[in-house]
Amino acid sequence: MNSSFFIARRYLFSKKSHNVINIISGVSVFGIMVSTAALVIVLSAFNGIENLVISLFSTFEADVKIESVHTKTFEASYIPEEVYQMDDLINYSRVIEEIAIIKNDEQFIIGTIKGVDESFLKMSQMKSNLLDGKSQIYADDQPVGLVGAGALENLGGYIYETDFPSENFTIYSPNRNEKISRRNLDAFTTSRIPIVGTFSFNNEVDQEYLVLPLDYAAEILDYGTEITSVELDFPDGTNTDRKKEQLQEILGPDFKVKTNYEQNELIYQTSKSEKWITTLLLAFIFFLATFNMVASITMLVIEKKDNMQTLHSLGARKNQLQRIFFYEGLLINGLGLVLGLAVGYGICFLQMKVGLVEMQGSVVEYFPIKFKLDDLIVILGITTVFGILAAYLPSKFLIKRIIK
Repeated sequence: MNSSFFIARRYLFSKKSHNVINIISGVSVFGIMVSTAALVIVLSAFNGIENLVISLFSTFEADVKIESVHTKTFEASYIPEEVYQMDDLINYSRVIEEIAIIKNDEQFIIGTIKGVDESFLKMSQMKSNLLDGKSQIYADDQPVGLVGAGALENLGGYIYETDFPSENFTIYSPNRNEKISRRNLDAFTTSRIPIVGTFSFNNEVDQEYLVLPLDYAAEILDYGTEITSVELDFPDGTNTDRKKEQLQEILGPDFKVKTNYEQNELIYQTSKSEKWITTLLLAFIFFLATFNMVASITMLVIEKKDNMQTLHSLGARKNQLQRIFFYEGLLINGLGLVLGLAVGYGICFLQMKVGLVEMQGSVVEYFPIKFKLDDLIVILGITTVFGILAAYLPSKFLIKRIIK
């Protein structure tokens, strides 16, 4: 066994003549353990929140969305059949989205009507996200609508049982051929549609969206055969960036293709920025925790000053003496790191299995947790770099001052 490491291990676990050194060493290990556990818990919690956000937005938003570059609408026939015959494509829906005024009795909101093919109900897992009513956009071959839970509440609407007639919402949709003004009564087209269900995906969708059949939306908006986008659904785990490249080659420069990530880029980027800012703050806290280790090594060097001079007189080189306290610091850091990882991942595992922290009023009962290998690498990197610096610097400079 390396003599320097052997002595360092003896110094760490043996009783010192000054009990305060034992206390400071214990505090050093505890500080590193708590900082490491905090890194594990916070990063895993951010992963859970990010995964929750992705699941909330990715269900209603398609995996890939095709839009026109130059105009808001385009002829549905402009999309080549090759697009609908792509490998791994599960489903697709032509879409019309437009802002409209939605009214029920004396209450109204400015919302978004989304005209879709029936395949959209399967793509968006509408049944799983339906709160009341039925997951359908046709009833007895007649068009019906599905509305977000927030919009339904703001409109004072209600989804009745099957024995009662459905609520009918009035839609004031902009007329494409008329200029909107107070005096122009023809600026809006008025229509009414029964509401048979209410859904909940996320707050933004719930507050704004009214889902209608595509042909009905085209009729009230006077879109004819024009649409605003095409949405494509692929299996979980599909490389959507690769699919985007393939679609862009087929469609050419007149169309833009967006992945689910790009459709909600601001949300994802904000989540990631918050995560890494918090990581930097916790890394700084870990850096401060290593000062206890510096204090512990400093006091140990002072206590063992006579021993070091004796070893030096017997032929021990300076670098050998430096390594004793360097290894001492590494052992303190390593012990704190192992305990911190055990505590951090242990708490996260209990949260996943038992649910220690609840999320009141949220779509999930307990705070979500998710592990990532990248986070473990980051944690090991932070603790290793700061631990090595905190062990190396005091051992190097203090031995130089003691052994002249």
